[in-house]
Amino acid sequence: MSKTLEVFEQRWGGACRVLFGAEACSFTECEDWLKEFVEPLSYKKSSISGKEVISAPTDYCNKAKWLSFNEVDFSKKFTPLSINEVKDIDSILNAISERMYYSGNVVFGNSSNIEKSSNVNDSHYMYRVGRHGNSKYIAHSAIGRLNEDCFGCNGNGESAFCVRCFNSFRNKRCFEAWVCQTCSDCYYSSGLTGCSECLFCFNLRSKRHCIGNLPLEVSKYKKIKEKLVAEMREILSKEKKLPSLVELVSKSPVKKPIISGKEKLTDEEFDKEKIENAFLDTTRVIFGKPLEGGIDSYSKWLTRHTKVTVSAHSAATGKELFMPNTVNYSKLPRDRLLNENEARELGEKVKMLDKEVNELSMQNVHEKITMIAFFNVDLFGGNNHNNMECSLCFDSVNNYRSSLLFYGKNSGYCFWPRNSDHVFGCDSSFSSEFSVNCYSCTNQTRCFEIDCSGYCSDSYFLHNCEGMRNSMFCFNVKNRSNCIGNSEFSIIEYGKIKKAIMEQIYGELSTKKDLKYDIYNVGCKS
Repeated sequence: MSKTLEVFEQRWGGACRVLFGAEACSFTECEDWLKEFVEPLSYKKSSISGKEVISAPTDYCNKAKWLSFNEVDFSKKFTPLSINEVKDIDSILNAISERMYYSGNVVFGNSSNIEKSSNVNDSHYMYRVGRHGNSKYIAHSAIGRLNEDCFGCNGNGESAFCVRCFNSFRNKRCFEAWVCQTCSDCYYSSGLTGCSECLFCFNLRSKRHCIGNLPLEVSKYKKIKEKLVAEMREILSKEKKLPSLVELVSKSPVKKPIISGKEKLTDEEFDKEKIENAFLDTTRVIFGKPLEGGIDSYSKWLTRHTKVTVSAHSAATGKELFMPNTVNYSKLPRDRLLNENEARELGEKVKMLDKEVNELSMQNVHEKITMIAFFNVDLFGGNNHNNMECSLCFDSVNNYRSSLLFYGKNSGYCFWPRNSDHVFGCDSSFSSEFSVNCYSCTNQTRCFEIDCSGYCSDSYFLHNCEGMRNSMFCFNVKNRSNCIGNSEFSIIEYGKIKKAIMEQIYGELSTKKDLKYDIYNVGCKS
């Protein structure tokens, strides 16, 4: 057993003691269960060594060549390309086919003890993790920031001692918490905000010591919690897994919730023109002139590699809802979805009966939660404005058909654009601006078709690059300027070539509303 796995056996044991009162099973015994609802990793082989290469994005073309991050020679010099080799995109890709290797096992910044993971930055002790940063002791998880001791989580942020929690934020000591924020010591719950000590609760705000949405006297709550947690521990010990929240809910017959429809969280009227103008400004910066015809005419192209919102309908009113298109959201029963104000009203007025709570067990809980088990899919937190057809928005303004928005503005067709402004078609773009179709990137400015890169500007078609400026079609290089296919050009030469390439891209997008090449398929051109 590796040192990393030994550490995770210890940390998992600690998490079980915190959540279930005692250790229930070993970490290795329950790995399949932990990764059940987590965005998958892809597994390749190095074209040089044959060793395993793990990638967090899974969209790459099938015949691509691969390297492990530690096999990349960032200082390698490349033969300059001739003028005939850079006349258009096809000629460039043909000329650099032997230079295009995608990289896996990517680890950035101050990190240590990272095993079978990729796209991790400034983290320590990570095991089978993808797209995660500034965290420690994380296993079988994806899409997260600032977490500690989390297992089997997807889309979590600023949380600690959480197991199988999904799209949740600032939680501590939680198990099977779905779309919860600023909560502690909650189990098998969804849609909670500012709650603590809750079991089998749905769509509550600022509540404590509740079971089935019913507030209890503290001593009674502790007694019932102790019984239920002991049952969870026993099941986990015997079966090496516990049922998911959606598994329990799916066993329960659905009864249409009665909603007054009188409550409105906001009377806001959306202004799509602001998003359209942001799209025009962004494409003008990228291509030299704006893409006309409206953002929706480019939707197929913009959504090729990102998880935008998908349409659903309220179980109470039939009104259209929008929810993230992630692996765990796809598991939610479509006949149990509500918007935020519907969920809030239901959570306040519908509770288990005292008799039902007294009889509650892991064997019959699905029968008792029938009236309360509905999922809010459009959670908003902080100050938000003009977020159209968006879901999971926190302090965000002027966004369109995007989800998991944190402190962002002026985006469209994006997933998890954190601290970003004027970004479109992006997935996991952090602290970036005026960029289009960038994926798993940090601090990109005026960039297009870039993935797994950081701190680049005015660049196009980059993979696993850092500190690049005014560059195109570069793989696995750092801190260079005016590069094409990893080869450096003079400022004047680069400017002429860039102008021709931009005209080609703009022309194709303007006429077809789509583009043949993207950063995930250029590596298979040859």
